[in-house]
Amino acid sequence: MQACACRRSRVMSRMDEKLAVYFARTGDDPLRTAFAMRRAVMPWRRQQAVPAEGMAAAWAQVLDAVPGSHRIAYIHVPFCANHCLFCGFYRNACSQDAMAHYTECLVAEISREAARLPAGSAPVEALYLGGGTPSALSAQQLERILNTARQCLPLTDDCEVTLEARITHFDDDKIDACIAAGVNRISIGVQSFDTQVRRRQGRQSSREEAIHFLERLRAREQLALVIDLLYGLPGQTQDVWQQDLRTAVALAPDGVDLYGLNLIPGTPLQRATANGKFPDMATLEHQSLSYRAGAAFLAAEGWNQLSNSHWQRTPLERNRYNRLIKEGVDCLAYGSGAGGLAGGHSYAIDGDLTRYGEAVQAGRKPLAGLSVGDARQPARQWVTAGFEAGRLDLAGLKSLAPDPCLQQMQYLAEQWQSAGLLRIEGSRLDLTLAGRFWASNLIFAFDALLSGDAVPAYSSASGGHPQQPREPVFLRQVADKEVVS
Repeated sequence: MQACACRRSRVMSRMDEKLAVYFARTGDDPLRTAFAMRRAVMPWRRQQAVPAEGMAAAWAQVLDAVPGSHRIAYIHVPFCANHCLFCGFYRNACSQDAMAHYTECLVAEISREAARLPAGSAPVEALYLGGGTPSALSAQQLERILNTARQCLPLTDDCEVTLEARITHFDDDKIDACIAAGVNRISIGVQSFDTQVRRRQGRQSSREEAIHFLERLRAREQLALVIDLLYGLPGQTQDVWQQDLRTAVALAPDGVDLYGLNLIPGTPLQRATANGKFPDMATLEHQSLSYRAGAAFLAAEGWNQLSNSHWQRTPLERNRYNRLIKEGVDCLAYGSGAGGLAGGHSYAIDGDLTRYGEAVQAGRKPLAGLSVGDARQPARQWVTAGFEAGRLDLAGLKSLAPDPCLQQMQYLAEQWQSAGLLRIEGSRLDLTLAGRFWASNLIFAFDALLSGDAVPAYSSASGGHPQQPREPVFLRQVADKEVVS
């Protein structure tokens, strides 16, 4: 008996040594102190790039593959009226000639590529127009792109059709055109209602203008309205954040996103912060308090939490695209800078407008990159989808991951439970509020276990400010539209 106990002790000790880099700190408030930093989980992780000379043949095979029962589509519009300081998605300034030419190329790409889809393949359950700023296009351009997608792609009868929009330049003519062309969900990146906070980040409209615009949009009963809010912006105190929450809820949207600000390398905000121009930048602890306040406020108002960052007020808000993209379903992608998933491959469309246009006019798919996932990709998708939804069933990994890996996951989950990040209910891991805030760290750890990696320990090199590694725009588009926009 004593010998067995000693062997078990040695096994547990070795397990501790291997997994200690992923352990959460134990303490009275795990939401604030579980980790030193939030980890970024890259969507292309563990994928092998297809050599340029083999890309055309590999792409033809991808197109011939018939996907499973779910599929979505993404259309990218890479233009913005101005570059907000925090944004990592900015690519091109608005130009009437450039946007007109781009519309022609985009329509041609959608029409030609849709015609190559195999007969009998899965219909498209959600279509997302993101950017950039799709609403920067004219009413006629928006309507033409949307009608082309509806005519050429196999959209389901209840397809969720989302348009990302800004408060400025999105007038009634554009809204009418979008509704006529099938848009049934609009996502508005408000970020904050506070005029001073908005202006410091390059937002042009005031609090009053933002509220007036959203009230008019809310009157369009054909649409699900989603408001994006950011916490952690410079000058956004807890009092300002509480006012942002109250204002958003008072406007009665169908859904709300609460995102923590990431300092994306290369953005104007990151450079300004590095130069000391924003001494009031929120720390990670400040962000954790904002997340707690937001979740508590929405719960008290009767909202339903659908994911770690998204809440639903009415059944009109389905959040279908964001849910399915995290489950790793195939995503057809169109437009310069877009990224998609198909047949176990991820792909990027050229972000350079000139090269993109030349390729489309030459009859080629303007690919900038194509990569293929490894045998563990389905397991990673299961982990990501589960943790993003707030509950992961380890039983679903039994056929996707080896037993030693599952044992390590169970052991690590027990440590996280002791730290207050989750509750273990049989094979299910239910995240606490703290676990939801730190979900990317949990995904990061399980991903490393699936790949057998020895990963450096978490560090606090960010100086207390949440940061995110540089990543290509197209891959952020694939990963999630629930990000800074």
